[in-house]
Amino acid sequence: MTQIPRSKAKTAHVNMMTDTIIANLPADALRSVIRVILTTEPSVTSVLEEQTRIYLKKTANQPVDQLFQSTTEGVASTSNFTWVQQRLRCAIGCGLVLDSFPILNKIVDESVSLADKHTVPRTTELNHSLASVDGDIVQALTAIQKRLLSDSGSRDLNEEERPVMDSLFTSLLRCHQRWLASAQDFPFERSTAVLATMLGRESGIPTLAHQNSSCQSQITGRKTSTSIETFKVKGIELPKLFAGLWQLSSPSWGTASQTQMFKQFAEYIAGGFTAFDMADHYGDAEVIFGRLRASLADPEAVFGATKYCVFHKITVTPEVIRANVTERCQRMSASKVDLLQFHWQDYNDHQYIEALRLLQQDERVRHLGLCNFDTARLQEVIDNNIDVVTNQVQFSLIDARPRFGMGEVCARHNVKLLTYGTLCGGFLAEKWLGKPEPQLFGPDTTPSQRKYFEMIQTWGDWDLFQTLLQTLKAIATKHNVSISNVATRWVLDFPYVGAVIIGARMGVSEHTEENLKTYGWKLDEEDQRSIEEVLGRSRREEVFKVMGDCGAEYR
Repeated sequence: MTQIPRSKAKTAHVNMMTDTIIANLPADALRSVIRVILTTEPSVTSVLEEQTRIYLKKTANQPVDQLFQSTTEGVASTSNFTWVQQRLRCAIGCGLVLDSFPILNKIVDESVSLADKHTVPRTTELNHSLASVDGDIVQALTAIQKRLLSDSGSRDLNEEERPVMDSLFTSLLRCHQRWLASAQDFPFERSTAVLATMLGRESGIPTLAHQNSSCQSQITGRKTSTSIETFKVKGIELPKLFAGLWQLSSPSWGTASQTQMFKQFAEYIAGGFTAFDMADHYGDAEVIFGRLRASLADPEAVFGATKYCVFHKITVTPEVIRANVTERCQRMSASKVDLLQFHWQDYNDHQYIEALRLLQQDERVRHLGLCNFDTARLQEVIDNNIDVVTNQVQFSLIDARPRFGMGEVCARHNVKLLTYGTLCGGFLAEKWLGKPEPQLFGPDTTPSQRKYFEMIQTWGDWDLFQTLLQTLKAIATKHNVSISNVATRWVLDFPYVGAVIIGARMGVSEHTEENLKTYGWKLDEEDQRSIEEVLGRSRREEVFKVMGDCGAEYR
C-alpha cells in the first residue's frame, strides 16, 4: 500500500458555516473576497498559486473540443474556446507557462482555416477573440522572459522551453502565410514579432511597410495642438503628459490588432503625445513602440522612456548591466535609450548603487531615472553622485504620498516626478459620478480598477469619493473641462512634478482630445480650497502610514 506523503496529508477543518459561504457566494463576490484576503495576507498568495497548479495538472487530460463554430452571422468562438482561454491564462498566472503553449498552438492551428473571410465570414466577436489570444501569447512570452532571469543576468532557452516555442512559431508562420495569401490582416502580428525576436528569427517575418505608410499619412495629416505644456530635462523639452503603455502587458485591459494599435499610435503622436512610457516587462510595448518610431521621418521627435526592473536577486557586474541596456536598445529599435528608469526590488541588497553607477557610465543611456524609489533611497542615490533626472511614482488625489517628503527632496535636487495612477484606473471621471460601487470582477472592470478601488477604500469610502467627484465636477464645469482634466491638473500643478503618465489602451479606447484639455489653465485658490475641504475629511495620512512611502507596496 502506497503511503501518503506527510505534507500532502496536512489539512485543517473547514467548518460548516464557512463552507456555506463558499458554496453560496456569487462568483464575483467570491473573487472579491479572495482578492481582499491576498492583499491583507500576502503569504496566502503562494498557497493559491500552488493549489491552482495542482488543479490544472489534475485536469490536464480533459479533451479540448471544437473552438470555432458556424453561426447565422458567420464563424464565432465557442464556449469551449472561452474555457481553454481561461485555463491557459491561469497556467501563465500560476507559473505553469509552458503548459499554456499546447493550448496556444491548438488555437493558432485552428485559426488557419479562418483566413478566407469570403468563404468563411468572421463575426466581430471572433476577431476580438483572436486579438485577445495574440495578447495571451505576448503575456506567455513575457513570462518565459522572466524565467530566463538569473543572478548573472539572463540565461538561454533550455531544452524544455525551446521546442514548445519553436513549435508555436512554426504554427504562427503557417497561419501567417495563409492569412497573407487571403489579403487579410494577420491576427497574431504582435506575438509573432516578439517570438521571432526571442528565437533570433526576425528575418523570417515580413515588415509592416503598409502599416507604417498608413501611420505616416495620419501623422502628417493632422494638426498638433499648440497649447502643449512642457518641462525640461537637461535642456530637452518634454510634454507634461506622457502616454503610458502598461496596458500592453496583459489582454485584461482589452485587445486590438497591431494594425489598430499602429493607427492609434499615429493619432497620439499627431495630437501632441510625443513621449511614451513603457518597461522591460510590459509585454511587447518596447517592440511595438520601436517599430513605429523607427518608421517615422523624424524618429528623434518621439521620446521613449522605458525601465530596467530588477525583481529577483542578481549579481551586479558590468556585463549584466550592459546586456540589459543592449536588450532595451534592440527591442526599441534604437542605438540609445532616451530615459532608462531603474527599479530595484530589495533595498536590503545595496547593489542598486553600483548598478546605477554602471548605468550612468553607459553611453547608450541618454538620461537615467528611478522607478518607485522611496524618499530615503532617492536621497541616498543623489548622495552617491548619481545623476538621476526623474523618479516615477504613484501620485493622485487619492494617493498623495509624494507630499510627505518625496516632493521636498525632488525640489531641492531638481529631480522631476513622472506620476502614474493619477486617474485611479479611470475612477476619477464623469463615468463614475453618482454610480454605485463597482463590481470588481465585472466584464468591463480592469486590473487597474481593482487595484485603485482598494486604494479608495483605504483613503476613505465610496460615499466620500462621490463627494470628491461632485466637487471636481463643479470645478470642471467652471473651466469647461472634464473631471479627469481637473484630477490631472491638480497633480501637474506641483512644481516638482514633470509629467503625468496617462494610460493608453492602444486600439481599444481613445481619449486624446479630452486629455489635451488638461493644458492651458490652472486651478485657482477657490478650486484648491474646495478640493482640500474634501481631502481633509479623508484618511490620506493613513495611506502613507498603511502603505509606506512611495513604492513600498511593491516590496
